[in-house]
Amino acid sequence: MFALLIAAAIVSPIPAATCAAADPAVTSVTSQLLKKRGANDHYVITATLANIGAQSQTPDITQRVELVLDGAVLAPQIVPALGRGVSYKVAFAVDRPAGQRAAPLTVTIRYVLASGDPAFNACNRSNDEITKTF
Repeated sequence: MFALLIAAAIVSPIPAATCAAADPAVTSVTSQLLKKRGANDHYVITATLANIGAQSQTPDITQRVELVLDGAVLAPQIVPALGRGVSYKVAFAVDRPAGQRAAPLTVTIRYVLASGDPAFNACNRSNDEITKTF
């Protein structure tokens, strides 16, 4: 039901640094709904993780972005160490019965630093997730 669709690294303008080290932040979450008559609705949830800190992350870390739906972590995706000002896009596929179309779809996209020193690689934890309703 959930699958990795797209993962691409892009360079973006560097926003104002929030701390002196690396600071990965979930900066956007969007959704596209594809409706099919007589079939499940297919959502493509796209998120951007950006290092908005003043430094690059160290290359020895492990980290991921997770889609959380109804309290369950689904489709975690590994993300490489991010240089200063670098963004990384991930996309998730979510299928829902068409009968649930009237009910809102609420998802959380969460950044997780699995290993590595957070003081150097994720210095501001307040921007690690976004919850959005579509």
